[in-house]
Amino acid sequence: MDILERIEKVSKTIELLSEEVRELKGMASQALPSGPQPVSKGGPGAEDALGILVNYLALSPGMEEDSLLNTLLNCAMMVVRAEGAAVTLYDAEKNLLVFRAAVGVAADKLLGVEVPIANSQHGLAFRMRQVHSSTPMYKTVDSITGVNYRSVLAAPLVIDDQAIGTLGAVNKLGEDHFTVQDIEDYANFAELAAHIIQQRLRETSLKQMIHGDAVRIPKELSALGILKSDRDLLEITQNVAAIGRRSPELLSLCRQFVEVLAGMA
Repeated sequence: MDILERIEKVSKTIELLSEEVRELKGMASQALPSGPQPVSKGGPGAEDALGILVNYLALSPGMEEDSLLNTLLNCAMMVVRAEGAAVTLYDAEKNLLVFRAAVGVAADKLLGVEVPIANSQHGLAFRMRQVHSSTPMYKTVDSITGVNYRSVLAAPLVIDDQAIGTLGAVNKLGEDHFTVQDIEDYANFAELAAHIIQQRLRETSLKQMIHGDAVRIPKELSALGILKSDRDLLEITQNVAAIGRRSPELLSLCRQFVEVLAGMA
């Protein structure tokens, strides 16, 4: 099976899965109870599990970046039973972490807020590349949002051994601190969030290389730079795109050459 046949097979599989996702999402939404539900201690109950399922099923191809990250944040926030959750990304020019996506308490006030690498829970997780949980170290965020943050859970976002930001949660419901299980769960959510951001960076970088300056990489992604694992691939894509613009008749030859190489790999 050559690479084109494999791509076609994967495409058909995705179409089938997308249809199943839509059906399951509808079924789960109908099963969810209406109105507010009491908060219970311990793990998620049956209603919470259905809510988590709905959010999980929303992680489907084609969603815009903000929606995708916010869906993940909602799911993570429900699992660890927090009042809020957020993503920070590293700004290399300022050497700061910046909140780029948030849900829950004071989410609208949190976007764009900068957090130092030193003397902050998010900065500690970013520098140490480990999940950390404690009382807040950087109280300026409280003043900006008007919220009293009692507890903070922060996990590093790491791609190819490169830290790009953090995934955080605040104020454990019904408890003073997050649990060991919360720390383990957030490490998994952080891994997924990092892959989402990496994919969005790939998409925007590829579009820019193919279409030129007409496509702008969002500031929050361009600040990360091209990840080393993708640099060679993007350069190859850029060269092929240049051939397509200057000598489109050579594209069929390029395609044949790539197919031969793919068959040899």
